[in-house]
Amino acid sequence: MQRRRLKGWLAVAAGAAALAFAALPFGFSELLMASAVAGVDIMPAAANPAQFLPRPGKAAGVVVDGHWRVEQIAPGTWAIGEPANDPDNYEYLLVGTRRALLIDSGATREHDLARVVAGLTPLPVTVIPSHLHYDHTNGLGHFRNIALVDLPETRARADSNQVQLGRYQYQRWSPVAFTVSEWIRPGARIDLGGRSVMVLSTPGHTTSSVSIWEPAGKRLYTGDFLYPTTLYAFVPDASLSTYVETINRLLAMLPPDARLYGAHCCRNDAPPQAPWLSASDLADTRTAIQRIEAGELESRGVIIRRFPVNQRMTMLTLYPLANR
Repeated sequence: MQRRRLKGWLAVAAGAAALAFAALPFGFSELLMASAVAGVDIMPAAANPAQFLPRPGKAAGVVVDGHWRVEQIAPGTWAIGEPANDPDNYEYLLVGTRRALLIDSGATREHDLARVVAGLTPLPVTVIPSHLHYDHTNGLGHFRNIALVDLPETRARADSNQVQLGRYQYQRWSPVAFTVSEWIRPGARIDLGGRSVMVLSTPGHTTSSVSIWEPAGKRLYTGDFLYPTTLYAFVPDASLSTYVETINRLLAMLPPDARLYGAHCCRNDAPPQAPWLSASDLADTRTAIQRIEAGELESRGVIIRRFPVNQRMTMLTLYPLANR
């Protein structure tokens, strides 16, 4: 009898521990939101933070409306940075002959990205968030045409076409609401007129993350899935194992000379410019995750841990049982 009771208590304790481990990513999201309001950085620092700073020198592009830095990276293609914001976001405008696509809407509600876009093209513009965190969706209210990846988790947030983000999708306490004008299935092509891009489902940073692939230009716009400096792999729906699955798919389809444009600045081998990486950085990220899961990489921090990826990147994760 006593033995059965002990087994029962052990089962309850194991269940409680499992729930606690599962709940910790949400608890840390709450802590991150509170620390952001207080202006306190709770992340473990890199061993050499200066290693990831851009080199001194004139930043690429021109300043528009006192807030945005606009850099043309290819014909009909602009990177639009927000150096005054932390994190330093980058959005991307792709212009065809009939319409334009804007990847992400900016981190700010106060500064109108639509005005900047209107100065670059008179064509109708559709904006697609690479994922639903605040620094990629805050500017959606400035745009009329909004596309969203058509996944069960995004449809579950929609009442008809009206989407209300939850605080963990948005990563802030007061989420935005917006109306979707176009649902796009993963793998679908968007015809901009003389220019075609493909919407790829690229989960890892979040389950609903997308990247935009432009085969003709060999450019992949990766959002927060991959960018220089520090990758975040510890928010509630991040997953290291999913990161590896997505990287495997991308490496199988991308040409070796593809250029990957991420959503946060900056490279550390040049003055500030649109943050690009290569397929080799994808492979380095996969190797780092495999070594993290095997316990072969040393980290800084205890619960939130910072691991080296390569000379351009580190990755933040949680304790091992939460990495999935």
